[in-house]
Amino acid sequence: MIKKLMCGLALMGCALSSQAAVQGFDWSYTGFLPSYWSEVQPQPVYGSFDPGYVLKGRFFAEDRDLNGVFSIQEIMSFTIGNQSFMNCTGERECKLRDFSYTPGGALNFYAFDSVEYGTYGSGWSRTSTSYSSRGGFDTSYENDWSWSGESGIAHEITPQTKFAISPVPEPQTWLMLGAGMALLGAAQRRSRKA
Repeated sequence: MIKKLMCGLALMGCALSSQAAVQGFDWSYTGFLPSYWSEVQPQPVYGSFDPGYVLKGRFFAEDRDLNGVFSIQEIMSFTIGNQSFMNCTGERECKLRDFSYTPGGALNFYAFDSVEYGTYGSGWSRTSTSYSSRGGFDTSYENDWSWSGESGIAHEITPQTKFAISPVPEPQTWLMLGAGMALLGAAQRRSRKA
């Protein structure tokens, strides 16, 4: 019985891994230099470097051309926080404009989103955020009732910013782990009976 179970698990693992062309990665940047600007104060006013501020996301891609690089054409999903940058709905407009990643190398991306509310002249407002792996991210605020016009907050990447990226465990990894634990439990039970 144990041999049959092991053979079945091995075959299932081979079948699953042969289908696993899509890969997922979790990434994060930790530590940013914040700044504030407005039309009244166009020169940015910098705060202190914040080593605990984290920006993180996840993407799934398939290296269809087998060149070892994930390009924007091969991206299946891209999120920052819990927000997708490929499937926007409602008032939110978003786009992933640039992307490339070579495993073991640098992650490059540029994404933005914008949310607009109301009608101009009667309570209109817009919040727009752009994200860049090269510079950081910034959010600008506009509305039709403020005397100061557009303003914004930026979080810049500096040499102190830490970047991390790691593969998302594939479903068959968790399946094989669970199956292995079940197999160990069955083997222990069998040895107790003997």
